[in-house]
Amino acid sequence: MVPYSNAGRSLIEFLVTLLIGLAPVACGLLVLALQVDRKQEETIAVTANEAIYAIDRVIETLHESSTQALKFTGNPCDDILPELRKEVIKQPNVRSMALEKDHRVFCSTLYGSTDYMIDEGSDVNERLRVAAGNRATPNSAILRYRKQTSPYAVVAVADLRVLQAELLGFQNAVVLSLQFGTQYIWATGHGDASRVPNQAQNSLKLTSEQFGYTVHAGYPEGQTWRAMRQAMNSTFPSLLLVGIMTSAAGYWGLYRRAKGRQTQKHAR
Repeated sequence: MVPYSNAGRSLIEFLVTLLIGLAPVACGLLVLALQVDRKQEETIAVTANEAIYAIDRVIETLHESSTQALKFTGNPCDDILPELRKEVIKQPNVRSMALEKDHRVFCSTLYGSTDYMIDEGSDVNERLRVAAGNRATPNSAILRYRKQTSPYAVVAVADLRVLQAELLGFQNAVVLSLQFGTQYIWATGHGDASRVPNQAQNSLKLTSEQFGYTVHAGYPEGQTWRAMRQAMNSTFPSLLLVGIMTSAAGYWGLYRRAKGRQTQKHAR
């Protein structure tokens, strides 16, 4: 029975040694996973806040141009059209401007003196709306900013590519999209919620306090695992070395303990 007893003891010692070595490796991988997840959450939060800051600055230029244009309302279009066009030229983000009275456009930098109705629709905070285009460029999506001082209003129009250029400026793996009502804008396109790129992991939603649109930020499916694998490539060899050294120390301790027991038996 002695050989079997020795074999069983050896197996137990091997398993104990293996567990001792795996413990620091498992703990290290757990800590690494938590660090990767926390880092991603921090990156998403920072990126979303920076996106709001960048987009707010673009919309502020529309607001400022609209505010300047409001002083022209109440005058005939032919008298104020040159000044209105100067306001458009001064601000690169503004593609065109129009003046309304009682929701009818009476002066436009594109058409001059005119008379047509703008579809009221549903603007975000009664100011912002994404549209597929306008009369001049029906196939070019736009962002409309409307500033109202009854009965007059100013509509400033910007190309969506201005906002998309801001989103493209973020050089990380975070996927950003802007929500204006039911319409979304992302770095390479625009459309409704069904077309928004994948933002499934660590998703975050922030709303602009100034203009009311929403920024959605998140990582695409599988990004967490890719980041984890990249971190493991540089960390796992060190964890493995720690595991081997811990196993060796554990084995040495078990060996000395077994040796001590044998010495005590011989002494008896």
